[in-house]
Parts: sequence; structure tokens; C-alpha cells
Amino acid sequence: MNDVLRYRAAQAGGQVGALAGKAMPIAQQAMPLAQNAGMTMRQGAGSAMSRTTPVVEAARSWAAPQLEQAAHAITETIAPMISDALLTAAHKIEVPKPKQRSNRVLVAGAMVLTAAAGAATAAAVRMRRNAGANGAVTVTTESVTVETEPPDPDLDGRSRIV
Repeated sequence: MNDVLRYRAAQAGGQVGALAGKAMPIAQQAMPLAQNAGMTMRQGAGSAMSRTTPVVEAARSWAAPQLEQAAHAITETIAPMISDALLTAAHKIEVPKPKQRSNRVLVAGAMVLTAAAGAATAAAVRMRRNAGANGAVTVTTESVTVETEPPDPDLDGRSRIV
């Protein structure tokens, strides 16, 4: 079986060799044609480039101001509307800040307490003066009673509050 395979391989090799011998001169003839086609393509591409470059540059010089004008129009018209819409949405979803307690209430309360303490002190001083050095001052929740008594020798001339 190996001999049969070797024989067939040798036959196929001979046929390929004969075909290769015929193909070689054709390939040699095609080589200058391919080189000539490459050169023609390069020249054609250069010619096309030289013809299209001014047209492309003209299109670019026309398009640049158009794009700039469109950018200005968007900046002046659409952008403010978009900005306002975004700000409105931000304000709608923002968590409300807790209101700070006014310091006015605290100051007013402190002033009222100070005034009340001052009035109480003034009333106590006035009652003590009205009672005199010899009298006693009696303070009740219903009324203020001033009694004059002889001085107590244990107080050394001070008034006594009953």
C-alpha cells in the first residue's frame, strides 16, 4: 500500500512541476504589468488628492462658521432653558432645611426676666426704705405689711423681716 501512495505522489508532483514550469513565464510577464498598475494608481491618487483638497478645504471653511453660529445660538437660547430646568428640578428635590430658632425670642425672654428681676429688686429696696431703720418688713403673697416695732437689741439696729 505504501508503494501505491508513493507512486501517486510522484505522479502528482510531476504534474505540479509541469504546471509550475508553464506558470513561471506567465508570472514573469505579469510582474511588469503589476508594477505599472501600481504606478498608475499612485499617480491617480495624487491627482485625485490635488483635485479634492481645495474642495474639502472650501467645505471646511464654510462649515466652521456654521458650527460656530450654531454653538452661539444654542448657548443663547437652549442652554439657559436647560439650566433653568435643572435648577428648578434641584430646588424641587432638595430637602428643606430646618428653620433656625430666632434669637429674638431668646433676647426678648432674657429682657423680660431681667426686667422682672429688676422690678422685684426695686420693690424690695423701696419696701426696706419705707420701713425705716426701726420698722420690720413683712412680705406675704396677699399684700405687703409694714410694721414698726422697737429695735431688737440682738439685731444691732438692723431691720427684721417677719
